[in-house]
Amino acid sequence: MVIKKQKSTRYKKTVRLILIFVIIVGSIGLFYSNVLQPPFIHINKGKSLNINRRDSTYIYTENILVTHPPKDTLERMKMMINYYDTAGVSLADLKRQGDITFYYMGFSKNTCATRRFYLENQVHVECNSNETYIGAISIAPIRESPDKWKIGISYNLGTEPDADYIGCKTKNYILYDESGSYFYEKHKDDEIVRYYRELQERKLHIKGE
Repeated sequence: MVIKKQKSTRYKKTVRLILIFVIIVGSIGLFYSNVLQPPFIHINKGKSLNINRRDSTYIYTENILVTHPPKDTLERMKMMINYYDTAGVSLADLKRQGDITFYYMGFSKNTCATRRFYLENQVHVECNSNETYIGAISIAPIRESPDKWKIGISYNLGTEPDADYIGCKTKNYILYDESGSYFYEKHKDDEIVRYYRELQERKLHIKGE
């Protein structure tokens, strides 16, 4: 009886050690799978028909998965602006193409769920947008003046939606508006508008050197 008890005790200890080992290895693997992700994953969906218009024009969509987004709201907005400015389709290029009437660059946190949704096209994967959605850069003609365009930015407020509201709540800013030269003068006290303006001025200065 004593021998059987000893064997049973050793067996339980062995099983426990194996389980602990599996948990530790799994945790390390999960940790490194997230740590080793690139800062940005760029998914270019390209053109799709703009069903909100009757003139056979297109929407151009890009989705960006961000591995370590800044926690501060202003820094997140600057991150989106900088990434768009570096890797997005410029307003000049959109105008040159002639058949695009809406441009969208959306930013989401890089998680297992968002990777499955965006990279593997598993459309039924549940992503809590209140937790994963960061914001977006959008560009479109101004309705009142179709030859003039505006660039906007939106960001997730990070609050739970009301019971009658589906999805996350966002706040929107206009970064640039071609409809009048007064736009910047009117909004220059807004830090994010000023940041975008100064970024464009630095680019022009570098090109002029």
